[in-house]
Amino acid sequence: MISKNEIEQLFLKMRNAGWNMEQELAWGYFFKHDSKELLKHLADKLERQGYEIIDINQSYPDNMYWLQIEKIEQHSVESLHKRNQMFSLLAQQTGIHAYDGMDVSPVGLFE
Repeated sequence: MISKNEIEQLFLKMRNAGWNMEQELAWGYFFKHDSKELLKHLADKLERQGYEIIDINQSYPDNMYWLQIEKIEQHSVESLHKRNQMFSLLAQQTGIHAYDGMDVSPVGLFE
């Protein structure tokens, strides 16, 4: 799991690069599992909670499936740490192989 210290370092790097961390950003979150069906079930649940489903695809050579979701929101170090903890626990509770972390981009970057 991503430590709080790693999140603090991420925020520091982003601020130093000129990112405004006081605004909403497009936060992406990733789960992986060997069953596409289980990820689809999780995706449906998360979509009902306001997350946008970006993709479920298969990676090679390990043949694992990846679920990518996104939500436009503002985070602090603490709130992102809590979100990562929640998603790690959710993966465990639902039998998903792993919550594999997050990424971030400015809103509208890929539209």
